Amino acid sequence: RWQLPALQQTAAGLAWAMAEGREVPAGSGPPDISDKALSFQPGVVLDAPPAGADFGDVLTEPEAAYAPGRRVTAVFAGAHPSNDLHRGGTYLRVERRSGDGDGDGAWATVADDGDWSTTLRWAREGVAASRVTITWDIPENAEPGTYRIRYAGDARALSGEIRGFTGTTRAFAVGA
Repeated sequence: RWQLPALQQTAAGLAWAMAEGREVPAGSGPPDISDKALSFQPGVVLDAPPAGADFGDVLTEPEAAYAPGRRVTAVFAGAHPSNDLHRGGTYLRVERRSGDGDGDGAWATVADDGDWSTTLRWAREGVAASRVTITWDIPENAEPGTYRIRYAGDARALSGEIRGFTGTTRAFAVGA
């Protein structure tokens, strides 16, 4: 009932402090209740790769070459994303090879799952298998070069142990 007036009172106090150039104490932050969150979804019991594949295998490779503005799609044998939420990390990376073009250059990240140009879609297949579809909308100003997509997942064994894995597509060209 008093939430709006309390918010208005706090906002007014902050506005006056800003107008007068006064510092305002930061106060305490919100409590971390992440371990107390309710979930009505059943937990992950087991992950298994699709038949004939291993975790991280690329089930659908990107095309060999793309023009800027096109969409790259890759499908991986994955695992349930809630096994590890990758806080402070990423599930996917779009990487570009640097160097002189002899194939020995280092790979540098140009996009990840925090970018608007990428998407990760997870889908359960059967009881325990997962397919992860990653797309990257190549920006119009993308630097020509050799690229690849990397996926990082975490699979849960029946024992409850979680093991990380990665998958990498073959390299593809992005041209002008």
